[in-house]
Amino acid sequence: MSYDLALPTLCNHRVDRELTYLASDLRSVRVSQPMSSTMTVAVFASNNKVSPSIYDIIDDPTAEAVNPPKMISFKRNWLSPTDTFEVSYNTFSFTCPKCVGGGVIHDISYSNIGSLSLNRNENLLLQNIEKFVVTEINSNPFYSYIGTNLVGLLGEKIYDMGYIRTRITQEIMTSLDRFKDLQSKYASTGRPMTAGETLDAVKSVTVTSDEKDPTILRVSVEATALSGKSLTYVQLLKIS
Repeated sequence: MSYDLALPTLCNHRVDRELTYLASDLRSVRVSQPMSSTMTVAVFASNNKVSPSIYDIIDDPTAEAVNPPKMISFKRNWLSPTDTFEVSYNTFSFTCPKCVGGGVIHDISYSNIGSLSLNRNENLLLQNIEKFVVTEINSNPFYSYIGTNLVGLLGEKIYDMGYIRTRITQEIMTSLDRFKDLQSKYASTGRPMTAGETLDAVKSVTVTSDEKDPTILRVSVEATALSGKSLTYVQLLKIS
């Protein structure tokens, strides 16, 4: 039986110390994503934390929206306009730059007793499917064959969404075919593998656009393990 570190963890949608700037009015500081709470905002000027007593968090008067985003407004003109500014704040799940609305991020996690969380059987297979989908191919010098070219594809100036969806599907299918072939080679060497961790078939790969933001694509991979259990892996992709 094989195992791997469990990587997905719940995202807190926290933007930590986003670099921004002081506007020309010497009072306004704006951030790139909407704030979900005014209670969790922290402002830093040239690496020094700014006291909340000297600024307010208000609706951005320049925004043309029914629910305008929040901004930081100093009560008096900032006396050092050359200061660099950073802001930490919480945003919404659908605007989170860390998880892109997926709700999870990938980092090593620990159990309540301090041991590493491990994935086995179908959970291991699901994580391996994720690795072969989201890893940028050739980015790992030791395992250059793992992954897809989705990063390069999504960065291209392509406006034909049908073409983009077809290319994403092809990239993922090719990568998962490679993964299945590798598993077959491992099994032929006598490596112990459970039916749960072994990919039997990729049933479908579907790519749809988000209803609220067409630059976000929802990729759903339906697969079955050799154990007979069905697996669904979902990944949100952002077109740059």
